[in-house]
Amino acid sequence: MKKIVTSLAVALAATSAFAGGLLTTTSQNAHYLRFFSQDADINLTSLYANPAGQAFLKKGWHISASTMTAIQSRNITATNPAYVLNADGLTSATGTRTFNGDVLAPVIPSFDFAYVQDKWSISARFGVVAGGGTCEFENGISPLESLVAGLAYTNGLPAYTLDSYMKGKQNYFGLQIGGTYKILDNLSAYVGVRGVLASCAYNGYLKTPLLAAVGQGLPTEVIEQGLALDCSQSDFGVTPILGVHYSPIKGLDFAAKYEFRTRIGLNNKTTFSPLASGLIQHPTLGSMVTPILGQFADGQEVRNDIPAMLTMGGQYRPIEGLKVAASWHYYFDKSAKKFADKQKTIDGNTMEFMLSAEYKFCKWVAASFSWQNTIYDLKDSYMSDMDFNMTNNSIGMGVRVYPCDLLSIDLGYMHTFYPETAVGSSVYSRTNDVVGLGLNFAF
Repeated sequence: MKKIVTSLAVALAATSAFAGGLLTTTSQNAHYLRFFSQDADINLTSLYANPAGQAFLKKGWHISASTMTAIQSRNITATNPAYVLNADGLTSATGTRTFNGDVLAPVIPSFDFAYVQDKWSISARFGVVAGGGTCEFENGISPLESLVAGLAYTNGLPAYTLDSYMKGKQNYFGLQIGGTYKILDNLSAYVGVRGVLASCAYNGYLKTPLLAAVGQGLPTEVIEQGLALDCSQSDFGVTPILGVHYSPIKGLDFAAKYEFRTRIGLNNKTTFSPLASGLIQHPTLGSMVTPILGQFADGQEVRNDIPAMLTMGGQYRPIEGLKVAASWHYYFDKSAKKFADKQKTIDGNTMEFMLSAEYKFCKWVAASFSWQNTIYDLKDSYMSDMDFNMTNNSIGMGVRVYPCDLLSIDLGYMHTFYPETAVGSSVYSRTNDVVGLGLNFAF
């Protein structure tokens, strides 16, 4: 019983990130999808990556609105000889089953604003700064399948039936406000703060006749409802931000940004199924179940900090219409507090390297291409069916169209390549595709 509840709890502790660190999301708008290396870019749509660069925009008002759609798959191929006892017939003769998780974020919005004067500028932006999207396993996950299969095998049953479902969602919405000041004609500094509203939800269930063996003494209808929980979490955090931009010569830019760690202590609002509640109060099983489900207990605080991050970038315009850029990101994931000290299962902090190039073919159109390498350093114990990451490479491409002096339009696409990763008897794989559209105004 303890193992079943443990698997249900672990499965629901999901994270979902696109470009960025383990929790941090750096893919902020359609411009990013086509030009990853924004960390020294002078552009309103680079406000998240290079806020100090806003001081070098032309005087006046700058407004941008963008939306992205992200589609991911998270697939686990697991092998267990007892899986062949599943009556659904979806297991191979060697005991291998595939568990498919779908991640969909149909609308990822962002809004950027800046007002620029000779020496100073003020800016604000809204976007999803961590997490993002919903991960759904309509046929459950391998740990639950393994435990039910094991119960059937040890009890000598010829077959078993199982109905399980898992779903996790994390969205961290950020509202950033700050100011930039030109210290010199070629040097600026930024000070800002971001308020982060974390909104997460997890729900899942496990239904199988085998639960009757561990639910003795409970009403039949309670056992038939199975083990289930529905949990929502929320909290508010604050992120101080510092940035600097330097242009030693015309056409050459360097910039750096540091974001402090954001403390997030998620507050649970949870409903357990009658069987789960009954087991918590069970005279013998309660002592095993309560510590495991405690992280989802109503009113419990669950730490899930956004790590501090340091970014540096350079950009160069060698000829008219062409710009090339490179960036480096470093996420202090090991110092970001997680529930049950999960940060201790991280061997090294996450790093990213990016290269981007853009060429403006004519007055009306600029095209760009980007590459990004994200490097994780995780222990095998970090990986779980609904929370797994692997070192990956991404490419991005797109265009910026200039229909008039006041308006530009970004169209971008990003694809991420993940290698298959084996941990124990499971093989993890992922896919990621993101498209975006942005409208930028300057007047």
